[in-house]
Amino acid sequence: MDWTDTLMLDSKSSHSDGRNRLPAVTTQGNATHALSARLIAVQGISLLYVEGTTREEISTALELLRGFRATGRRVVLCDTANMVAGRPLGREIVESGAVSAVISCGGCGRDLAIGARDAGLDLSSVVVCRNSSAACELLACRLAPGDTALVWGVGQRECNQIVARLEQRFASSSAAAA
Repeated sequence: MDWTDTLMLDSKSSHSDGRNRLPAVTTQGNATHALSARLIAVQGISLLYVEGTTREEISTALELLRGFRATGRRVVLCDTANMVAGRPLGREIVESGAVSAVISCGGCGRDLAIGARDAGLDLSSVVVCRNSSAACELLACRLAPGDTALVWGVGQRECNQIVARLEQRFASSSAAAA
């Protein structure tokens, strides 16, 4: 991995797959918002993969994350390339999602990170990456068993790369321990 400055990361990734669908529906007022999400369990880590990028879908995803029973940290990876994001969303991620770490990328990634820091996360818990591949690799390197990660705004391919990287990372550490 190559660090280009204190908040930017660039790297390469790998591959894999997981197929658990997790339906989440929230009712706000008279409107019901459905969220397309997948729960992927790998090496004691729960990945909540969310495809939605609208404001309602983001709020529902954060509610899902907050309600998910996690024994470790709650981490968010957000690619802002296809969504309207900024400092208010960064604050909402921390405050509404009960998140302890944020990894972002995309056009508004820095603004989202600033909002997360404004909400109380320390500098080491907020990272802005150059692209979604780098963000996915960083997430896979930072997660530990018991953690729950909300992955949204990235493609299916990148999500599969996270799973493969986690499997590879923990398989090699298990082999070294034996």
